[in-house]
Amino acid sequence: MNGKLTLSQKQFFIGEGKDVGRQWQIPLESNYAAAPQIMKDKEIVLGDYADLRAKEGKPFRLNVGNNSHFIVKYDDALLADILKDADQLDPTTKLQLIQDTRLQAEAGVTTYAAVVPLLKRFKDSKSNIVNTAIYQAARQLRKFVAPDSAEEKQLKAFYNQLSAEQYARLGLTEKAGESVDDQLTRNWILGAAGYAENSDAIAQEHKLFQQHADDVASLPASARPAILANETEHFSSTQLADQLLDAYRTAVDPSVKSALAQALPASDDEAVLKQIIALYKDPDTIKPQDLRSWYRGVLANPKGEQLAWDWLRDNWEWLNETVGGDMEFTTYITVTAGVFRTQQRLDEFKAFFEPKIDVPGLGREIKMDTSVITSRVALIQSQQATVNQAVADALK
Repeated sequence: MNGKLTLSQKQFFIGEGKDVGRQWQIPLESNYAAAPQIMKDKEIVLGDYADLRAKEGKPFRLNVGNNSHFIVKYDDALLADILKDADQLDPTTKLQLIQDTRLQAEAGVTTYAAVVPLLKRFKDSKSNIVNTAIYQAARQLRKFVAPDSAEEKQLKAFYNQLSAEQYARLGLTEKAGESVDDQLTRNWILGAAGYAENSDAIAQEHKLFQQHADDVASLPASARPAILANETEHFSSTQLADQLLDAYRTAVDPSVKSALAQALPASDDEAVLKQIIALYKDPDTIKPQDLRSWYRGVLANPKGEQLAWDWLRDNWEWLNETVGGDMEFTTYITVTAGVFRTQQRLDEFKAFFEPKIDVPGLGREIKMDTSVITSRVALIQSQQATVNQAVADALK
């Protein structure tokens, strides 16, 4: 503010919220001696930033160490100053910058367009906490593109920009002496390479799958989820589905069952997705307590969304009779709301669930989840153009 380093505090909301003027005593954890340890006032002015910057020899930052429970929004000039030496920032600071910007975008304080340059800036990090933040945020960008659109093609190219060098560095399988960070990061990178349609990754994962096709449990554990997803997304067939379903039924290792349960609903073959849905009522394959994750898996697949949504509406009474007494029954509503992002789906959601608002145990969830979809639709409509432009700019 006029060259002055000014701090102010306000309430933060994602979705609906009303600012009622609450004020907190905030432990600032600043890197400047001029800043108090505790911010007690609504606004404080620390002095002329140029003078303070010269004295301290570094950009001003708050919540150093990311230990305090508040979100920081730097103005554009200060953020640019912080990012001048981005490579020198510690992993926690990089995580914080991505995380705080993503949360602000979700709240509409900024837009996801502001997240895109940060992902590009930090893409070569070898820290798992940074890469986790990068790919969690990158996944949110998918809601701004329609399946098979020019914008999705552009986003896949951006994913390739983020992940190609990391994929070349890490490869598919663990190397002797590699760090724990690399081991944990690999699956993020393989997932990103898959979405990016990295041809080398697709071919190498397919080759490795074929070597272990008779025993998927023998696939390298760290890469297993990505390898199985690659197979179902790019080499899907009913024969493959039969093979993997048999492996799922007989698997003893929970991590193997989990990887198969994630991979099969990701199939790009509508016949396979129908095959899976036909097993929703088969407890010998899909136990009732596991049905929700299988339902969500197909629902979250653009090629399966309509199939799964139709199944839920057509089989609601059966579902109620089967798991209706379970405390998690209402989470089928939540899971559905977590996927829907268009006005059409919002209208359909309301048409199906609003008549059930007076059903004991359902009303609160229906109202909350209707609000969730409404907020998401509004966010996409307001930010879509700027986000897709930011992705286009990042590719230049």
